[in-house]
Amino acid sequence: MGSFVLSKIFPSDLNKIPPFIENIAKKVLSLTGSDNEAFKVKLVLEEAMTNAMRHGNLLNPKLKVFVKISVGKKKIMLQIRDQGKGFNFHKVPDPTNKKRAQQPCGRGIFLMRKFMDEVTFSGKGNKLRLIKKININPA
Repeated sequence: MGSFVLSKIFPSDLNKIPPFIENIAKKVLSLTGSDNEAFKVKLVLEEAMTNAMRHGNLLNPKLKVFVKISVGKKKIMLQIRDQGKGFNFHKVPDPTNKKRAQQPCGRGIFLMRKFMDEVTFSGKGNKLRLIKKININPA
């Protein structure tokens, strides 16, 4: 399997995420031969889509989440956009702060930044671009 581009539109329904990300993780694994890379992409995509549906669209099923995945020889680019009001991504609290360590949520953006090579929010904070550098498995 070589490079590919996939665009998909989802209603704000969290149940739609697991089968989609499982399929993407399998594709990443087949391209890279790396369980670790597939896990990172899967986790980050799940966080991004969940945030878009839950926080961006407030789980309103009439609002959509737009996902575009581009895979080339050297990188995977994930683009996620919701129809919500956006947020100030500069003001997201640090989940490693001792006061927030016991919070059950709030680690998604931290994990995105940890596992991806580039994380860019644009627009009013409701567009996200994630880039992961990869090496295509020649086998």
